[in-house]
Amino acid sequence: MAANELLLRLAEIYAGENIRHPQLRAVTLAQWMLESGRATSKLATQYYNFGGLKWRKEMAPFATRISYQAHDGKDYYCKFATIENFINGYWAFLNRPPYSGWEEHIDSGEDFIRFIGPIYTPKPSYANDVLALVPDAEGLLTAAPRMQLAAAAAPVNLGTVVIDPGHGGTTKVGGSSPNNATSVSGVKEKKLTLDFSMILRDELVRQASENGQTIKVVLTRTTDVNIGIAARARVAKTEHAKAFLCIHFNGVSNKNVSGAETYFRAEVNGNVNLEDDMHFAEAVHAGLMAGMEAVNPTAKDRGVKPDTESGPKRLGVLNDADLGNTPGHATCVSAYIEAEFISNPKVDKILISGPDAVANRTKVMASVATAIRRFLA
Repeated sequence: MAANELLLRLAEIYAGENIRHPQLRAVTLAQWMLESGRATSKLATQYYNFGGLKWRKEMAPFATRISYQAHDGKDYYCKFATIENFINGYWAFLNRPPYSGWEEHIDSGEDFIRFIGPIYTPKPSYANDVLALVPDAEGLLTAAPRMQLAAAAAPVNLGTVVIDPGHGGTTKVGGSSPNNATSVSGVKEKKLTLDFSMILRDELVRQASENGQTIKVVLTRTTDVNIGIAARARVAKTEHAKAFLCIHFNGVSNKNVSGAETYFRAEVNGNVNLEDDMHFAEAVHAGLMAGMEAVNPTAKDRGVKPDTESGPKRLGVLNDADLGNTPGHATCVSAYIEAEFISNPKVDKILISGPDAVANRTKVMASVATAIRRFLA
C-alpha cells in the first residue's frame, strides 16, 4: 500500500528526531502505522495522535485533552499540536505505569514490542501485527527526509520553490534565533513553522499533480535544527529557485493583538527586483488571508509591507545576493509571512490547540499553495 502524505511526513520527522533508543525507531513507527491505519484514522489526521494515546495527566506538557468516540466507546484522548509533540509525547506516555520496565527490553524492536504489546493492546496477535509492518517502516525511514517532491510528468513546469520554516534547534546560528514566539497553549513557533511548511509543500505538490503541472519544493530544514540566515537564503541560489518563502509567527504580550502580515525586501535594503517581489508578496498574502478568513471570518489583515517596517527593519533572509539575484539578472522572488499572532487565545484555538486545528492549518496552507502556483504559472 502506498504511503499517504501524512505518513510520509511522520516518517520524515521521526527519522530526524534524536531519540534515546534509536534501535526502536522502526518498530515504534510500525506500531503507529498499525494504530492509525497508516495515518488515515481520524485521531491521526485531525489530532496527530498516531498511537491512539488516551489522555493522562502526565501528557499535559505534550498534548491537550479531547473527547473522542473510538470503536470501544467515548473517552478522552490526546490531541497533539505538532507531529514532534506526538513523538515526544509517545515516549513520555511509556514512562509511567503500567509500562514500567520497558527499558529492560530494548535490545531489539521485537523484544520491546513483545513486552509493551500485551499492555498496550490485549490482542494476542498485536506484537506480530506490528512486527509485520517493520520492513515497511524501515523503508519509510530510509527514504526520509524528503527534501523535495516532484509531481508526475506534465506539460507545465512551475520550477522550484524553496520554503523556509523559521527558527529551529536550541542555539542561535548565523543570526537565526532558535525560537521567538510561543503560543498560548505552550507550542513553540519553531515547531509550528515546520509543520505549516511541510503542509504547504505537500499541498503544492498535490495541487500541481491535479492540475497538469510539475513543481519541485525544497525545505531549508525538515528537522528541529537551526540554520544561519544567509544559509537559508542560499538554498534558493543552489536550487535555482523561482520563489523563496519564509514562514514565521508573531507573539506579543498583548493577547488581543492578531492578524497576518507579509513582508518583501525594501528598495532601501538593496532589493534588485522590487516590483516582482511586491507582486509575489501580494499574491502570497492574498492566499494567506483567503485561507485565514475561511477558518476565522474575523481574521485581521495587517497588510503587505516592506521589511523596513519589520522589527529588525531588515530581514536578512530576503537578501538578494544570497538568493542568487543580481542587478539585471534576478530570477527568484521572495517574501516573508508572519502568519498570525499565536499569543492570541482565539488564534491558538483555531490553529493550534482546538479540535479542528490541523484541518484549519491545512485549509490555510492550501490557499497559499494555490496563490503560489497561480503566480508561477
